[in-house]
Amino acid sequence: MTLNNVHFAVRDLAAALAWLKEVWHAEATYADERMAAVPFGAFTVILDKADKDAPATLGFASRDCDVDYNAVVARGAVPLQAPADQPWGVRAAYLQGPGAIRFEIEQSLTEDAGA
Repeated sequence: MTLNNVHFAVRDLAAALAWLKEVWHAEATYADERMAAVPFGAFTVILDKADKDAPATLGFASRDCDVDYNAVVARGAVPLQAPADQPWGVRAAYLQGPGAIRFEIEQSLTEDAGA
């Protein structure tokens, strides 16, 4: 078996989908009034309409954390933490996503890393 999707609860499904399209350039391949499927490569994020937003972090590998961070901030993402080197060997940045979802951009600081 291969992991291929994860579900996140959001109160405002339409706003979450609009944010993903505007800021992350990601569009749903399926959506109705209660859920939407948004692919990110081979992995799919499923947003479920709920009474409360569920906190979660969605992490993305990057070849250049600073460039990717600046691009999504320019498209309207709200910064939570600017790119910074971390003691575990990555450069990471955090942004507020839709609902209670945080988006993480992480770049390996080792030479053989790829995203």
